Amino acid sequence: MSLLLAVLAVILLLDLVVFVVLLPSLLIRVLLVPLFPAVVFCGPGRGRRLALTIDDGPSGPGSEALLALLRELQVPATFFLIGSHLERDHRFARRALQQGHELGNHLWRDERAAALAPPVFQQQLADTERVIQRAAAPAQVRWRWFRPGGGWFHQRMLDGLSARSYRLVLGSIFPWDTLRPPLWFVRLFVRINAHPGGILVLHDTPALSGRTLDTLRRLIPDLRRRGYRFVPLRELLDPAP
Repeated sequence: MSLLLAVLAVILLLDLVVFVVLLPSLLIRVLLVPLFPAVVFCGPGRGRRLALTIDDGPSGPGSEALLALLRELQVPATFFLIGSHLERDHRFARRALQQGHELGNHLWRDERAAALAPPVFQQQLADTERVIQRAAAPAQVRWRWFRPGGGWFHQRMLDGLSARSYRLVLGSIFPWDTLRPPLWFVRLFVRINAHPGGILVLHDTPALSGRTLDTLRRLIPDLRRRGYRFVPLRELLDPAP
C-alpha cells in the first residue's frame, strides 16, 4: 500500500511539473489573473489577438536585426528597455517608435526589481524613463508600461507604480527562452500556450537576440496559419469592443 501511494505521489508530482513547464498560461489565467487585478498578464479574449513583448534591449546589432524582421513581417512589438543598455544604441528608441512599436520601462539594470529598496527602485524608474524619453526625441513616448526584472512584484511596488501612472505588465506566454531550450521546444510551448489575448514574452540581449530572431521567423507564420494576429499592446488591452 505504501509503495502504491509513493508511486501515485511521484506520478502526481511529474504531472504537476509537466503542467507548470508546458502549460503555465492556463495557470496564469485561472489563478493569477483573479488574484492580482492590478497586474496585466493578458488582454481580453476577443478574437485571436496576441501582443509581442521583448525585454532587456537594446542589444546593439541584434536589436537592429529584430527591427528589420518585424518590419518585414509587419508585426508590432513592445520593447521593455533597460536604461543602461541604451548606451549600446542611443538611437534605437527613436527607430522603434518610427516603425510603430511601443516602449516600456524595464529599469536601469538587469536585476530583480522586487529586491530593490523603494528609493532605489523609484530612482531607477525615473532615470530609465528620462533616458528613454531623451533617446526617443523628438518623438513623444506615449506609454506607461513597466515590467519588473525577474517578473517578481509586491504591493509596495504596485503602489509606487500607480503613483506614477504606470501599469505593471507581465505576460501569459513565457517560453523559458532565457534558459535557451531547443527552438523546437519554444515553438511547441507557444503553440500549446497561445490563447486569445495572450502576451508573449521574449528577450533581446547579446546572447539571446539571435535565438529570438530565429524563434520569431518560425513562430509568426505558424501562429498566423492558426488565425492569430499580432496587435500593439495598447490595442490588446483596450477595453472598448
